[in-house]
Amino acid sequence: MKLVQLFREWRRDYVVFTKSIVFILGLIFSYKLVEKTFLNILITRLTNAWVNYDFRRAVVVVNLQEGSAALLVVFFACVADVRSGRFKMAVFSTAVCIIGLSLNALAVGNNEQRLNFRLFYPALGLMTLAQAAQTFTLRAFLDDQLRPRDVIVAPTATHLADGRRSMFWWYSVAFVAAIFAQFGPLADYKFRKLAIVLAAMMGSCFLLFLLGAKYYVFASTVPNPFRGVGFVLVKAVAKRKVEYPLTPEGLFHNFNSDLHIPPRVPWLRWVDRAAIVQGAIQPGEAVPSTVEQVRRVKLLLKMLPLWSCFLTLSLVAASGSTFFLEEAFSLGGNIRHVIFFANLQKFTEVVVSVISYYTIERLKSYSEQKMELVRIGIGMSCCALCCMAAWATSPRLHGTGMSVYWLTLRYLLLGITQGLAGDGLELFYKSQVLESLFRFGPPFVEIMMGVGRYLSIVCVFVFSGKWFQKDLEDSRVDKYYIFLGCLSVGNFVAYCLAVRWYGDDDFLVDEDMGIVEQMLAEIEGRQRALSEPGERRMRGEDNRGESSASVSGFRQEAEVYEDPLLGSSESNKNISTYNYVLMRAVTVFSRLNSRAARRRQLKDQ
Repeated sequence: MKLVQLFREWRRDYVVFTKSIVFILGLIFSYKLVEKTFLNILITRLTNAWVNYDFRRAVVVVNLQEGSAALLVVFFACVADVRSGRFKMAVFSTAVCIIGLSLNALAVGNNEQRLNFRLFYPALGLMTLAQAAQTFTLRAFLDDQLRPRDVIVAPTATHLADGRRSMFWWYSVAFVAAIFAQFGPLADYKFRKLAIVLAAMMGSCFLLFLLGAKYYVFASTVPNPFRGVGFVLVKAVAKRKVEYPLTPEGLFHNFNSDLHIPPRVPWLRWVDRAAIVQGAIQPGEAVPSTVEQVRRVKLLLKMLPLWSCFLTLSLVAASGSTFFLEEAFSLGGNIRHVIFFANLQKFTEVVVSVISYYTIERLKSYSEQKMELVRIGIGMSCCALCCMAAWATSPRLHGTGMSVYWLTLRYLLLGITQGLAGDGLELFYKSQVLESLFRFGPPFVEIMMGVGRYLSIVCVFVFSGKWFQKDLEDSRVDKYYIFLGCLSVGNFVAYCLAVRWYGDDDFLVDEDMGIVEQMLAEIEGRQRALSEPGERRMRGEDNRGESSASVSGFRQEAEVYEDPLLGSSESNKNISTYNYVLMRAVTVFSRLNSRAARRRQLKDQ
């Protein structure tokens, strides 16, 4: 009975059916087929259709395509959420993909062994744009159909539940597409015929997708979460020589060098200068950044050290879509072997990701943020093991007579690495940034993977003529695997050092940050009251009386506020607004520091 109850709960949470998804699943299926039979194994397709095949050039083309698609994901995700909407972005990306497939068919012509690069490169560029636009937009549009109509697009508990529902449909369709790509007739098609069939299938599914427009739920656009990021950085750099004043008259949110705008990261203290108010705003002078804008920028910048640790992992992942696949094709001689290993890697990644996610969810007695860091660390160690396995099973060492299935271990380890480290970084990112940036976790992970693709291109040029030759048989990819293994070990050591900083209680998001947010809201109200006269003078209005009223209104609100830490302020009416707000800030931060100190003492004991 308990198993039946668990199954019913699982079905209730994950299997949700609506009329709209009938029209969407076909488009997802066609997109997954394009991925699994063309884009994911692009280097193998180039091998069969390139008469003067150059191994180095093919690796550069594949890495350039995958890197560009990964870097453009954030752009298209932001445009879809802020401007066009997800439905229009899905229509645009599908149309571009169909055009790209049609141009690929024309690039080959009647001769399957002579690829016309004047048509192939523009066609590949269009498919790169389509892949970048469809990667997360189509999944997000599926989320909208499974979300209650009265729920706005926000990362609430309901939103997370809907994400699990879309995960079921998304992975189910991907699994069916993988089976069809493995055992269906598409694997035997040549370049031109494959492009024509894929274009026809996607065109048919696209028409079905358009027919279901009246059943779709269209989520409204949201404000741009990255608005003001560049302005904050420019203002911080412009005020780099401004000293942090020691009196409240010089800085509205700070009175000494120990009080930071959250998060309290010492090497990001310079960003606080963007919010400094030096007197009244003069006509023509830019309004200082708000505390919330500065905090948003600092939360993003503090992820840079952790993101940089993923450059080596992205280099290994780039080898997985180029060198690994070419070695599998050279040993097996059949493209079905290549599709099998690509599907095996993705299947392992999904399974490991789901298992590790629910394992961490069950360990509620531990800090979830620290558990995600441990999860990433295990993935980093598996990255080094993957390089060792790739070197040990290299056909260069054992000859071409070895079985192609000796390569299975490297694909399993690569899938485990990406399932642990990639998804771990995404969840840790969500625990560190503001809610408005939650949905950009996967795109930022894609950016780091895209940078690794470009670094792989640099490695090809650097080691060309030494390790990389025109043919795979003459290349010493085994030495390159040793090089990646050494980088992975060094990267793991660097990550362990970085984790000591990220794992500090003062750095991680504290559960009492809601008190700090209330304090910052009051400070921002004071900033608006101070900047209002200057803003109105720029509009040519006479507002001296109104300005005084707004400032006195804020002071009156502060005077009657019942502070949970300092008590009522009615007995301290002579205290200025500056001193009152700053006294509250000192009390709040002192309490947070005391709690952190007690935690460290308990750990030492």
